[in-house]
Amino acid sequence: MLGKIALEECWTIPQALAKNDPGKFVATGTGDRLTRELLDIHDMRIRQMDENGVDFMVLSFVSAGCQGISDPATAEALATLANDKLEEEVMKNPTRFAAFAAVSMHDPGQAAEELTRCITKKKGFVGVLLNDFQSSGPDGNTMLFFDQPEYGPFWKAANDLKAPVYLHPRISSSLIHDQMWKGRPWLDFSALGYADRLNMHILGIITNGVLDRFPDVKLIFGHMGEHIPYDIYRIDHKLDRARFPKMPMRKDKLVQDYFGDQVFITTSGHFSTPALICAMGEIGAQSIMFSIDYPFESIPNACAWWDEHVSVNQHDLVNMGRNNVLKVLPRLTEKPHNLKTMTPAECQVGGLREGQVTYGMYNEDWSRRLVKR
Repeated sequence: MLGKIALEECWTIPQALAKNDPGKFVATGTGDRLTRELLDIHDMRIRQMDENGVDFMVLSFVSAGCQGISDPATAEALATLANDKLEEEVMKNPTRFAAFAAVSMHDPGQAAEELTRCITKKKGFVGVLLNDFQSSGPDGNTMLFFDQPEYGPFWKAANDLKAPVYLHPRISSSLIHDQMWKGRPWLDFSALGYADRLNMHILGIITNGVLDRFPDVKLIFGHMGEHIPYDIYRIDHKLDRARFPKMPMRKDKLVQDYFGDQVFITTSGHFSTPALICAMGEIGAQSIMFSIDYPFESIPNACAWWDEHVSVNQHDLVNMGRNNVLKVLPRLTEKPHNLKTMTPAECQVGGLREGQVTYGMYNEDWSRRLVKR
């Protein structure tokens, strides 16, 4: 499929590498490659995009970013530096790149100000990305969660600016790591811990009524929904209003009802067709968008899966691969990006290619795929 748009694509600056070595998150011996790919935007990254039908990427500051810094002033300064640098890089090629802003979440008012600065004073920003909870306190073990009332100023800014909020996982605090994961450290990261921590935070935001108070807020999260689509029946089944009468979420809604309106997922780092089909069944294709998770995941692997192994109708494939993004992030359709929706034919999905012949109801390529399967 041509014209794909990817949303959970990481980038960093040299100043951040000194505080957070990305090599500890990948296989031994591959840290140097990862560092090069995180720092690069216009060379290896765009070459792989061109080779794999990726038209556009929305870039974001690598996890844990500002959320991993427990000192407020340092976190705020890093956000400003990262945003200024990312805008500079995006504007070198705005028809291929946009950005999610980084913010420190120590002070909700200051976070709102930085988000407002990025959206209204700068070019290239289309939303904001938060890396789960904010580390705080003298030892970094205090965790600040954004579903609490004091974060109203931030959510109001996101609502008024119509700036979608991408929620991304991060490493655990040292205290939580020692208490929960020390005896099984391999589970603390992307295999389990990332999703299990973040889905609690996401569900906290929804059930604490944030989306009801701020109806123009849109949440996005990756990895095929951080386990939530698979569990959505049980989540709604067990949120018994008689048992939890003080739960602030609207009394006439289920968690499932927010998907496709205010809540959306991406396929980043989760290239499983059965998982995608499950998500489509539970939350609908209109709630799902393609993404990669580069450079922690491979652009060719993600695209080969999407282009060759996702067996859904061409309209859903193209909408999830491109068009849904333009509804959730409408700033991408404006200057300086000027992206447009595309038809399956424009994306080279479906139809017959020159030289193909048909066998009954299937074209030649699809017939071979059926035999192969």
